[in-house]
Amino acid sequence: MSKVFITQQAPGLDFSQAEDFGRVVTIWPHNAQAWSDTTHLADVCTKALASYDPEVDYLLPCGDPALMCMAAAEAALLTGGRVRLLKWDRRKGASGGYRVVNIDLGAA
Repeated sequence: MSKVFITQQAPGLDFSQAEDFGRVVTIWPHNAQAWSDTTHLADVCTKALASYDPEVDYLLPCGDPALMCMAAAEAALLTGGRVRLLKWDRRKGASGGYRVVNIDLGAA
């Protein structure tokens, strides 16, 4: 089954539409912040994304921008530069929706 890796919990946000793409897994809690020492945060990310497969799974960036970058970088390192994201697109109607964005840094 596909997984949707949400980078950070966001109390109050509704991720039910993300569940259409797979089982939701959160990497960091809502109170995580990347400041000077990110070693522990990177370790949490590496463990959480160990099973990430860009053919079937998705990364959903949310929360602290530094954590979003860390998760995308880790996913790219694990997959030779391939990352599949879910991006919210409010233009899809009043309720919005997700669009899939495929990134391949290895093809550059």
